[in-house]
Amino acid sequence: MKKEDSLFKELHLLMLPDVGRTLIYGNELVLLDNIGMNVEEELVSDFVSPSYPFKVTFTLAMFCLRGVMRVRLQLKEYVLSENDVLVVLPNTIGECLGVSAEAEVAVIGLSSHHLLAGQQSSLSMAFLKFLTATPLIHISSAQMEECMILYHSMRKKLEQADYQFKLEAIAGYLQVFFYNGCQWLLEYNRQQVRKVESRQEKLFEDFLELVQTHYRAHRNMCFYAEKLCLTPKYLSQVILEVSDRHAPDWIRDYVILEAKALLKSGQYTVQQVGDLLNFANASFFGKYFKAAVGCTPRQYMLK
Repeated sequence: MKKEDSLFKELHLLMLPDVGRTLIYGNELVLLDNIGMNVEEELVSDFVSPSYPFKVTFTLAMFCLRGVMRVRLQLKEYVLSENDVLVVLPNTIGECLGVSAEAEVAVIGLSSHHLLAGQQSSLSMAFLKFLTATPLIHISSAQMEECMILYHSMRKKLEQADYQFKLEAIAGYLQVFFYNGCQWLLEYNRQQVRKVESRQEKLFEDFLELVQTHYRAHRNMCFYAEKLCLTPKYLSQVILEVSDRHAPDWIRDYVILEAKALLKSGQYTVQQVGDLLNFANASFFGKYFKAAVGCTPRQYMLK
């Protein structure tokens, strides 16, 4: 495996079979697609990720031209269909749940924001906030057509061996993608009907935000109740009423999702994963994991 493409392939991305449709620029950019190709149904499994979660350490934009894809990001499921764009931000834990045989997709992966330097910081923050809450965007056919014109123009520049300004050209195309995304944000906000959230719904969202931030170190309801200035009993009641699930189940799911990703990464022992997730010892971690998953961490790692 070449050094420049190891960053992407080690993360078990939703990748097509290796049929010459993958282009890489240094260690910063990857372009891949199956546009216009006849993908055999039995080959679908070749580009569907394994059935365990993985952590993405770079920005990934996926454009769905036809067919259907199902993915799970941070425990929430999304279905991509024609003219949908999915943007996965760094440090997101994701899992591919299925891809239809007729699916056509184009993917852009960025390992850093170096190629996007220069955009307005206020727009960047607004767009980042939007994507964090709404990673799946539906755009018009005309907008998707423009995206594909830009995408194919980027491919042509990367394939042009004697072109001396690839960096500048690619950065320019990515700038257009960025500002188009900002335009989508404006249109999306205009179309949305503002919803007045109940206090309970707001508490549930605040609870989940705290869990996403602190689940590695804190699994006790008292911690989250104190952060929200509530009693553990009242907070537990609110979470159950709003989500129809017990609050400790939400905390456990985040812990187990992270544990699965770390175990399957191949970079840590069971003991190290337990330490990273703040378990007192490997035995306690093993019991916690087996109660949730049905097998020991070592058994899961070797599957």
